[in-house]
Amino acid sequence: MFQRKLRALNFHHPDSFTIDDETEVQGLVVWLEDQKIRFYASDDRKPLRAVGSPGWQGAFTKYLQDLECPLDFRKQASTLDWLLGYAIRLEYSDNCDEYRSLDKAVQQAQQPANGATGGQLATLEPDSAEFKAGAESLAKALNLPRHTDPVLLFQASRRLIEDRFSPAALAKASHEAQHIGECFPLDKMDLGFDTKDKALNQAAKVLRLLHIAELRQLQTNINEIIVAVQTLTANPKTDERLGKVGR
Repeated sequence: MFQRKLRALNFHHPDSFTIDDETEVQGLVVWLEDQKIRFYASDDRKPLRAVGSPGWQGAFTKYLQDLECPLDFRKQASTLDWLLGYAIRLEYSDNCDEYRSLDKAVQQAQQPANGATGGQLATLEPDSAEFKAGAESLAKALNLPRHTDPVLLFQASRRLIEDRFSPAALAKASHEAQHIGECFPLDKMDLGFDTKDKALNQAAKVLRLLHIAELRQLQTNINEIIVAVQTLTANPKTDERLGKVGR
């Protein structure tokens, strides 16, 4: 999940990096501080450079606090993603003129030959405060998790809207809503055993009903497969030209 940002920072092995290897994670943090962020003086980086030591996690926590990271330090994936984004912002600010010229060249290369502007989306400025606020507000309304990259957040919101609110998705939701069965009181259901705990009994009843619903859906799927196979086998087509009469 970090490959794109690692490539942007010219990390030496972005494709093989894994967050499951604690030594690799600690080495990446040291590399980011030494090569990209450079927040500490060289001598102050010694606790971070002590990869594998018992006190490294404490040094990393202090490092995030000094950088004013707004995330929960216990969530390593989120904090590491934030740290990579922080390094990219510094990299961009150090070479902004170079990147701006490249960005303009890419935009000119991607501009349609017929002069189409791409509608209102073409006027969006991903680096503007308005775009960031709008992307975060839209993601919050859709219950999406926070992300440091507003462009990715906007793309995720767009994909969710396309998947959940497309005509096909709305038609499916409407169809399912029309076939919701009547409420069944759990008190009238016989569990078949007693756990001596009312809450556990209720939970067991719910699990049993869900299991029955899954079995019914499985049976429906099997019936559909049988019908499909019978359609192919019960009415075979013959070629009359191959028939012979007499000897």
